[in-house]
Amino acid sequence: MLNSFGWKDILRPIRDGYKHLFPSPDTGPTPEERARQRELDRLKGFCYFDTFDQLDRWTEAEADPIQRSNTPLMVRPPSRVPIGKNKANILICHDSSGNYHDYENVRSIGVDEESYSCEYLQFVDTFIYFSHKLVCIPPPPWTNTLHRNGVKSLGTLLIEPQTKDSERLLQHIASSGGASKRLNFPLAKKLAAIAKHYGFDGWLVNIEKPFPSETWDTHVLGAFLEELRNNLGPSKDLIWYDALTIANKINYQNTLNQQNILFAKACGSILTNYCWTEAEARSSRKLAQPTDLPLEKVFFGIDVWAQNPSSITHPRVTYPEKGGGGTNTGIAVNKLAEVGLSAGVFAPAWSFEHFPGQGRGVEQVVWDGIALPEGLRCSCGITTQRHPPNRGSPMAQSATEFPAGSESFFYTDFSRAFAQHTEERGKILYEGKSLHSQLSAQSVLPYLARISTAEDQVESGINILSQRLEDSEEGTQLVIEVRAAVYLKHDHNEIYERWLPLFNLNMVSGPLQCRFVSRCLPSKGPWPSPKFYLKYESDIQFLDIPQGEDYTVKDVVIRYNPEGGRLQEIGVYLSAPHLGTDVARLVVFKEILIQACPSSSKAERQCSVENLKLERRGEDETKHWRLCWSYTHDKEQSQLGIPYSEMTGPFSHFRISLNGVEVGRSYALEYVVTEKLLRGVKNQDEGSMEVSIAGLAFDGTVLARCKVELELAI
Repeated sequence: MLNSFGWKDILRPIRDGYKHLFPSPDTGPTPEERARQRELDRLKGFCYFDTFDQLDRWTEAEADPIQRSNTPLMVRPPSRVPIGKNKANILICHDSSGNYHDYENVRSIGVDEESYSCEYLQFVDTFIYFSHKLVCIPPPPWTNTLHRNGVKSLGTLLIEPQTKDSERLLQHIASSGGASKRLNFPLAKKLAAIAKHYGFDGWLVNIEKPFPSETWDTHVLGAFLEELRNNLGPSKDLIWYDALTIANKINYQNTLNQQNILFAKACGSILTNYCWTEAEARSSRKLAQPTDLPLEKVFFGIDVWAQNPSSITHPRVTYPEKGGGGTNTGIAVNKLAEVGLSAGVFAPAWSFEHFPGQGRGVEQVVWDGIALPEGLRCSCGITTQRHPPNRGSPMAQSATEFPAGSESFFYTDFSRAFAQHTEERGKILYEGKSLHSQLSAQSVLPYLARISTAEDQVESGINILSQRLEDSEEGTQLVIEVRAAVYLKHDHNEIYERWLPLFNLNMVSGPLQCRFVSRCLPSKGPWPSPKFYLKYESDIQFLDIPQGEDYTVKDVVIRYNPEGGRLQEIGVYLSAPHLGTDVARLVVFKEILIQACPSSSKAERQCSVENLKLERRGEDETKHWRLCWSYTHDKEQSQLGIPYSEMTGPFSHFRISLNGVEVGRSYALEYVVTEKLLRGVKNQDEGSMEVSIAGLAFDGTVLARCKVELELAI
């Protein structure tokens, strides 16, 4: 019976029902089992706290280096579409089956199919990692990928009905400061220190249980939130979730009102529950406008799972009341864009959870409004009727699209969160599976729904340029091809221009270093080869793409054009007649780099990887080998405009090879070598192992290499 409803449909977390009134008995793992699992999860890079005692005991010394994110947040330039112009900022609350899944591991693992990684990060402002823990820290692979794409990564502070000692959150020390008394909260300092140390960008505060009446004081909670926000600093975010009211009751308001605005203002942002109406959205805007609460920080919730059937006693409802959520999530985003508020999308991994094996295709339906994948099946019945494609209001149509990269730096190698590998590597490393996870490596990806012509030209039968990501054992590449539209009679002497935007940018005026690794297939017709274009505010520059069957590195300095203004877009241009009805590959890109030229002529970066060693760590189930190293670098290199890490300096990541087998990447200065991995890469009689490390910069270049023979001492 459970399977007929779909167990994933039933296990919804932070939003459903009246669980605060009827808390379920704790039938989960024992404290001892939880502690054991927490130690095992440390080796995956996961960090969380189940109890206030664990939170109190935390110090920086307790943290494992592999639990920290190393990638700095790419500071996005402003969007060229002003806020309030029928575009909504998107917040994602990644509420996926409890979270902390093996594919989010800091080490690559073999997988049977892809899971959620969000390939639409150019439309995402903030990402919240949510799990049923007291304190939930985003896994480093998520934060690394989000930061590379300019998206803020937030953890969750969650107090549920079964949470013990919740009053400890409000414990404080009163100190006199001038004419007024100041409250100091130890846990506010602790939570801010945790965010800084692990490298993420703030917290969602989600309190789903009233405080004991003897400890409750509305203004004390407000003071705690204000101190936490101050300790985090202006570069990080604090978001209040719409559950607890100023009356110390769990009562979802589904709007911004007098019951929650005090906490929203203390945090600087709010995420409402998902059962709102248009009138409530408009009244929230009116209430927020005269305050210092920015409209773009008022996120109205949208429950993606609302499109699924649920119990009679608690039907899922989100905007619009009938048929909202799921493939119609974009309808609510469109309405919020019209009102001038932001959208908080709960559980977008729905497309992967509810449609196993077809999650990526359904994700495209939600964002792009394309047709449903053929043969789509799910657990809730008549799929095409319950989950219709929404061509009129897909999410991407009303979501703010942010420029890629920063004002001075853009780089992509088109890597996806899941990759293919050779059969031999699959046997050695990935349990014979055909795919492996590499969430940390997901690069800045183009918006694939863009094509080169306007809709009327497509309908008239003009060939278009389209783009797609192509996976292989050598990695992912971007393929640009001519795709035939409906063939009509055309004057074959007439020349049509085709412009295919790849990335929106907003880069500084001035000289730029441009590098792309590509191959352009020789033209077979009477037309020129496509060109790479750079579109400025009032100028366009073209770069030839080298022809040939092999990949070519095109590296050129683009001189400053004062009339051109800021660089706004890069893409592919083709001028040609109608090309017939065949599909033809034109260009394949493996990497694209654009950065502001350094002010000095010195471009060399002197770096080294050194002090490589192999240590025995852990006990019993956690016993493993740990590869460790250090680095040196020329301090002046940080002036070149390339991102720089507080943890790994100029290094984005390190490629690890053991006995000639590339086993994965590390985004820290340590790497876990399990006994299973060791057996796979070494001969039984060997007492030593060749270890090779290549350190790569944030622009994809190899900065340093190190190779040593290490003894496997017991």
